[in-house]
Amino acid sequence: MTIHGLIFWCFEGFVAFTYGVGRWRAIMARLDLGYDSFEPLFRYDADLADRLVVEAARHLNKPPDTLLEDFGTFLVTDNRVERVRRLLRFGGVDYTDFLHSLEDLRGRAQLAVPDLDLPAIELDAVTEDEFHITCYDVAHGVGFIVLGVLRALADDYGALAYLEHQGRDGQAETISVRLLEMRHGTGRAFHLAGGEAP
Repeated sequence: MTIHGLIFWCFEGFVAFTYGVGRWRAIMARLDLGYDSFEPLFRYDADLADRLVVEAARHLNKPPDTLLEDFGTFLVTDNRVERVRRLLRFGGVDYTDFLHSLEDLRGRAQLAVPDLDLPAIELDAVTEDEFHITCYDVAHGVGFIVLGVLRALADDYGALAYLEHQGRDGQAETISVRLLEMRHGTGRAFHLAGGEAP
């Protein structure tokens, strides 16, 4: 199993921007790959992703699951990867709309990057305010990246939500979402044409 280099490249940016280039290089030196940067158009072995996360978590003194959740948050909140936020925000005008659009996310992403293999996502609406989101055929820990993305998007939309990783079953990871308040705060501005509100 291989993973698109764009994912590795984004993780590299997350670590370098958040913790410093020196720490990133130290992590890569420990992996002894013969290079210290990833190419976004290449593909890399999934085992390398596991080794990278374990080594980064060890070096940064963070649990791997926490580090992956932080990475998911970074993908939504950091302006240097604004395109990721824009791809996600095209899913709806409020957080509930966004959740209902998750099953289409893989297809939308492949319109931009045809060989980008995002997980297949299934949404189960338990009630109008409670959802189960299952990611299928994913490497261990991908659900925590999705959890970070979902938490950050709740803030982005101005919604108050309680989210919890429900664990792993085979090759699937499930997240529960309970909406507590749809308009808890003021969300970040978003415009289809691009750019922030003045």
